[in-house]
Amino acid sequence: MKDLKLFGRQFQPGLATKICHPCQLEGLTRRQLLTTGASISASLSLHALLPALALGAERPAVLRRLVWVNMSGGWDILEVTDPKPASTSGIDMTYDWGLAAPIAGGSAEQKIGRWLGRIAALGKDMVVVRGLAMGTTSHQAGMVYMDTGILANTGRVNVASVPSIVASNAQATIPIIQLSGGSEPLLDRGVSVSVVRAQNLELYRSMYPSNSSDLDQKFAILDHLRGSIERVKAVSGESDRLTAINNAEAKIRTQLEGDVGAKLTLNPGDLAPFAVGAPQNLNRGMRDAFALALKLLKNDLVTCVNLGIGGFDTHAGQEARLMPILTGFDHVMGVFVNELRASGQLDNTLIVCYSDFGRTPKVNASNGRDHWPVGGALMVGGGIKGGRVVGGTNGNLQAEPINLTTGAVDPSGIGITPANLAGSVLALTLGEAFVKANRSYLEPVSALVALADE
Repeated sequence: MKDLKLFGRQFQPGLATKICHPCQLEGLTRRQLLTTGASISASLSLHALLPALALGAERPAVLRRLVWVNMSGGWDILEVTDPKPASTSGIDMTYDWGLAAPIAGGSAEQKIGRWLGRIAALGKDMVVVRGLAMGTTSHQAGMVYMDTGILANTGRVNVASVPSIVASNAQATIPIIQLSGGSEPLLDRGVSVSVVRAQNLELYRSMYPSNSSDLDQKFAILDHLRGSIERVKAVSGESDRLTAINNAEAKIRTQLEGDVGAKLTLNPGDLAPFAVGAPQNLNRGMRDAFALALKLLKNDLVTCVNLGIGGFDTHAGQEARLMPILTGFDHVMGVFVNELRASGQLDNTLIVCYSDFGRTPKVNASNGRDHWPVGGALMVGGGIKGGRVVGGTNGNLQAEPINLTTGAVDPSGIGITPANLAGSVLALTLGEAFVKANRSYLEPVSALVALADE
């Protein structure tokens, strides 16, 4: 009897080999299958890409996939979401208002940062969120607040992040993937979901067949497992554990049949759209993260993507540091959205770009801006009603109250926070009924969940 080599590992012909190798035992006892069936899927290892959910648990349909983009460091909202037309008593201008990019479909005074022309052109598919009251200038606390809608000065919470909540309800091959720069998916006791992380991508790719012979062997293993399951069921009847093994076999088979390994790998064709009109010295890590996210979404393999861009902690030399980052972001984001639109998948994909907080209205002695407890965000796609600005700030860059229905600044309204943004994102991805029943501490804002076809 020969040893079985699987994924580069040598297996001795013990019981697990007898179960998973098609040349071995014709029949299996119920105890043998139930005690070692999980070893088969563990050997194949692809089960690690599947959602870890309770069998039979009720889950809402995922209405829209989510791309969660972490702009790490605290971006300057004056250069991104909230440029001002002139200097005020509280703001030092470092740019010409005429260079700010008009939002397509918006009014003349509705603009975003001067280096974001391609994103501004997405106006009909974009909502600009201004005046998010952060309540913190801590990087960790601010990021967690944006991720979860919960403010904790320590930056530590026992609450699931928005993308993790969405992914936990997914049926996708890869519920959530964390690419370069993406925030760490946070879980709580009510949320369980498998995560593929950027640092483990090569490992996951290696788990898939590299040639036809390898693929045939894995299918033979699965065929034998399927036959073993049926024989045991005929003798012992149905059971939860047999069902679990059967489901794992079916999901692994689907992944092998769908050539998922190749779809986790970038090739020159995947990168080609990002080369057209690219700025000089475009950050390759940024480009590759968006290109892989695009490929996974186009192939309908993923429900949530966490990715991000760093470098926004600009306490000094702000203009020189921000320009290459934002021009690169503008380029890859423009390509990413337009490619999704061309493939007919923009309306079922919601993209949210956010940061830890904003930066001070006053420029410091090092020609930079420091931490400021007012933020902003961009929401793109998902069929939302675009060409709009929701929220605002005053001449001192302080958050203003708004009308929650129209999104316009209204002295009689209320301020909006990351909890409102998080609730609105969950309402768009899982439905308002889900938020009310399961995450009532996150209150959606009507102005942020308005759809283009309503």
